[in-house]
Amino acid sequence: MKQIYLVVLLMFGLASGTYAQTLPPTEKAISQVNGVLWTQQSLEHHAAAAMAYHAASAALPRVIHGKLWASLEQGKAKLQRPAVILDVDETVLDNSEYDAWAVQNNQTFAPQSWSAWIRREAAPAVPGAVRFTQLAAKLGVDVFYVSNRECVADEADPCPALTHTQSNMARLGFARANDRAAFMFKKQRPEWSVSDKSERRAKIAETHRVIMLIGDDMGDFLPVASVERLRRGEADAAASEIMSHFGMNLFMIPNPSYGSWEKALPANPAARIPLLKGLEGL
Repeated sequence: MKQIYLVVLLMFGLASGTYAQTLPPTEKAISQVNGVLWTQQSLEHHAAAAMAYHAASAALPRVIHGKLWASLEQGKAKLQRPAVILDVDETVLDNSEYDAWAVQNNQTFAPQSWSAWIRREAAPAVPGAVRFTQLAAKLGVDVFYVSNRECVADEADPCPALTHTQSNMARLGFARANDRAAFMFKKQRPEWSVSDKSERRAKIAETHRVIMLIGDDMGDFLPVASVERLRRGEADAAASEIMSHFGMNLFMIPNPSYGSWEKALPANPAARIPLLKGLEGL
């Protein structure tokens, strides 16, 4: 009963737009404040995202006709229809309102509240994202959105998250937003049951030459195993080769709020302080 009551409260808070702080903020909440504020209020976030998409737009004509490929799953460039793959959250859609709600209400990410946010279809576009996808479509490039938004079927819809995301993105003007084939969500198919996006990128690479990747996390560019090896400082020649493409046909959107890099850190924000590399003897 307590769990049901909590879900109702979460959904009511999101639906009504109320953000009353009823408890002292937790360390986790406090640690998120600057990242959320930077995303929502700083000119720097807008400029950084717009700059990445401007650079990607400028690179498109060159990579369409070049031999460079972007996806490790591709193996090598092939004479197939070109495609670009974009992540959704914090890459094309800005979810900082959800993050702000969580901070203000001492909450962390939870499937129930996250689903309520997706159903609102209220996420704004990341600066530069809509125009980039429209340009790609105009140049004859197929746009794909590979996301770890999760398909959890209900009686009427096999993937409500996808339906609401498409509606949200269509209103914003994203290319192929109304084309369900352009989206690859977690659990949309049985073989896409994990967060690693490699299988989904490989599926696109079967019929397309993946010429560009855009995301906010290293998992949007590389298999999870490769990312973990690189984070440990271990050698991975193939992954390192793809990493050298950043700024050419791989583009990272800044996300100061969360990411896979946090998994290697202690859950308690205070316990992360000793990991900082500071000056000695100052």
